[in-house]
Amino acid sequence: MFHENLDIARPGQTGATPARRSLSGDFVFITQNSSVAFAAEACIDVLRSANGLLGQSSYRWTHLRADADSCARGPVCAPGQTLVLIGGIDQPWQPDATALQALRACIRNAARVCVVGAAVFVPLSAGVLGAQRLSVHPNFRPGVSEVTTTLDLAETATCHHNAISSAISPAAAPRMMADLVGAKDGEFTRTALLQYLGLCDSAPGPASSEHWRYQRMTQGDPVISDALQLMQDHLEDTLTVGQIAEILDVSPRKLERGFRDLLGQSPLNVYRNLRLDRAYSLLSQTAMPLGELAMACGFSNVTLMKKWFIRKYGEPPEATRRHAFAGQPA
Repeated sequence: MFHENLDIARPGQTGATPARRSLSGDFVFITQNSSVAFAAEACIDVLRSANGLLGQSSYRWTHLRADADSCARGPVCAPGQTLVLIGGIDQPWQPDATALQALRACIRNAARVCVVGAAVFVPLSAGVLGAQRLSVHPNFRPGVSEVTTTLDLAETATCHHNAISSAISPAAAPRMMADLVGAKDGEFTRTALLQYLGLCDSAPGPASSEHWRYQRMTQGDPVISDALQLMQDHLEDTLTVGQIAEILDVSPRKLERGFRDLLGQSPLNVYRNLRLDRAYSLLSQTAMPLGELAMACGFSNVTLMKKWFIRKYGEPPEATRRHAFAGQPA
């Protein structure tokens, strides 16, 4: 494994760049037993949400149980993957000799290792711990201190040191995952994830994943970012490009050029996508009649909304609503 510090707080700095060698978008989750499988699913939901915010499948995952035959037969983590070992907070995870041999091989293969809760005992038992600082649940501190006296126990719920990340419990694991996503794809994406998943108390940000994705693409450009916010705030009473430019005190030409350079689309296309995203959300969550829904999303009539909706999502609005309320047909 690579032993590089992962700078979560300031990932954009030059000093954090080498750590990207141990940041992989391909994850293998191994849970101690079925009782903590929910924690792996919560972590996977972070990755799934990150893919949605990024607009592409940047993250992949596999979920296995340590007590299943597939893990016992041999290494299931290939070189270049991130291994996430998830244990509970009641009983130490002490694998038998066969399982420990397979887990040791997984840890040695992995580009990065993450340990959650009782999983801290796995790399300790395997003798392949590549960090000197870990977040350890209070229930396990006495046991960890018996195994090693050189480990620095962090006073935080999560910790990232060298090529190992740690979380004290399954409840803290999603925040650890958001940190890893942020280190790989930027602090903006990390903040977006925390707000999108309700893992922080800060004021809500953009109202949709489509908006987050466009905001990320602006790279902090104040004019284009403010234009996007204006569009999001005026989905129903749509503004013209000229009106947006006038509010921002820029020329329509400059606004058009900025959208083309940073977002690769015209302001009108971006605005329409934001409105269609809103339409998709309303179709999936409400029983609002299509006529009212079209007006609420800034379309002058249902026919126009249907035209663009089918072009973007590949199905008519009625099908989206039917799937949302009745599920996909077999």
